[in-house]
Amino acid sequence: MRRLVRVVIAATFSAAALALPPGTRLAAQDPPVEPALPVEETVMIDGDGAVELHVVDMELANVLRLLSVQGRRNIIATPAVEGSVTADLYNVTFEQALHAALVTNNCDYRVKDEFIYVYTLDELAEMQSAATPVSSRVYHLNYIRAADAAVAVEPLLSADGKIAQSPEAVVGLEVELSDAGGDRLANQDFLVVFDYPKALDRIGDLIRQIDLQPRQVLVEATILRARLTDDNALGVDFTLVGGVDLELLGSTSMGVQNIAVGALPQERFERFNTNASTAFANNVPDGGFTLGIIKDHVGVFLRALEQITDTSVIANPKVIALNKQVGNVIVGRRDGYITTTVTETQAIQKVEFLETGTQLTFRPYIGTDGYVRMELHPEDSVGGLTAAQLPFEQTTEVTTNVIVHDGHTILIGGLFREVDSDSRAQLPLLGDIPGIGDLFRSKNDSLDREEVIILLTVHIIDNHDRYAELSSEIREDIERARVSLRRHAHWHSRERIAQAQYRSALDHFSRGNSTLALWNARMAIQNHPRFVSAVKLKEEIEGAVEWEDDTALARDFVKVLIGDAP
Repeated sequence: MRRLVRVVIAATFSAAALALPPGTRLAAQDPPVEPALPVEETVMIDGDGAVELHVVDMELANVLRLLSVQGRRNIIATPAVEGSVTADLYNVTFEQALHAALVTNNCDYRVKDEFIYVYTLDELAEMQSAATPVSSRVYHLNYIRAADAAVAVEPLLSADGKIAQSPEAVVGLEVELSDAGGDRLANQDFLVVFDYPKALDRIGDLIRQIDLQPRQVLVEATILRARLTDDNALGVDFTLVGGVDLELLGSTSMGVQNIAVGALPQERFERFNTNASTAFANNVPDGGFTLGIIKDHVGVFLRALEQITDTSVIANPKVIALNKQVGNVIVGRRDGYITTTVTETQAIQKVEFLETGTQLTFRPYIGTDGYVRMELHPEDSVGGLTAAQLPFEQTTEVTTNVIVHDGHTILIGGLFREVDSDSRAQLPLLGDIPGIGDLFRSKNDSLDREEVIILLTVHIIDNHDRYAELSSEIREDIERARVSLRRHAHWHSRERIAQAQYRSALDHFSRGNSTLALWNARMAIQNHPRFVSAVKLKEEIEGAVEWEDDTALARDFVKVLIGDAP
């Protein structure tokens, strides 16, 4: 059975309706103007409850009245409910039609008993505020800051919601602290949210999703610096003195390596004397091969050197850091020097430090796809202070931003530099004579080759328990190495004797011989008073703790306060 409410709006036409000038008539030959079709506004509901609605710019109150009459529902709207509806709906439920008419006008409804109450959204918000009081809830944060959590939570607050957060923690680590923290907050960060229960539940779900344990990375940098120096030098010196022999001049020779001619005697000035000499051998660095011949008036010296130096330096720093946190490791030295700042009234001196050695500074950004973006600065340097207390430094360093896959190694920096030097000194003309020209010249060839390679390996640490387990194994290995080194000490050292006595005490105690075990334990303590394991064994054998019966006044005073003393 269909119930039909039909509203027919007839359209009439005239010259005025067609916007024609006054007095204008339609001529017979003019084409006739087609009248517009009548607009029908209907609301129909069939026996199954399906609604068909066709309205154009109808007031919301009239649409609600028609739905109420056709659907036989009790609909009551507040005076603030107003607006208009334009819609064509086919085969929808009564609730869908009602919601469609209300949602476009910022309204909604509530069903209570047999009545449908229609309100504006603002009225509903006021009703909810009056019906549900605002409550508070504390959210403790483990890994994210309260300020960051507050930014994420704020969009979920209702109009009446508020947030209070814990104060900011002190940023970074200070080496020289003026206090031990004072009255700063020592607990974990927290948020206190004041809002309705549903909003608080949504905020709790959000915090559980964002307050997660941060990931960590282990960064390993390998810095290889290799340097090859190749020197090849050859020089020939000679000294020829005519008119007077070398002995009369008081000449001297450093092990037939060179000759220093002395002063010419006065009685030889009136005679003819000559001298010819070179200094080519002085161009050859110290070391290598030296051949010297000195006879009468002549001294000849030959020096040859071939020197090769191959140096390789490998630095391999490793450090672990949290995601987006700066990590830094330095293995080296700090040299202090004084800087002076002079003003018009005073001179201020300050101690600065030059850091040299192997350094690695980085900040990781861990992705969800197995890649890590790295900001890093590896450095390997040497340096110190000059005689004038001025710093100097020779460094190999790279500052870059790269992406690396978990567990992969990439080359992030490299340098290859080669310097060739070829120097020659000779006597004009004579040095160019083939064969004998080598007697009148020196030659020095050098090659300086330097190669620097910087590699980076990044490991994302997902299994923190496994990492802690491996760390414990390494600690145990270090302890074994320490004990092994101690065993190489002299057998008669007090520590070695104490260890031997302690092992004997353990052996006797395991066999049930408490007397010998106690004697060995006391001997171990006698030789090594800070041997804690031996002290504990002695206490276990005697069944008493000696330090509980000492005569310390402060400990007795505390015992009296806590009621343990008789």
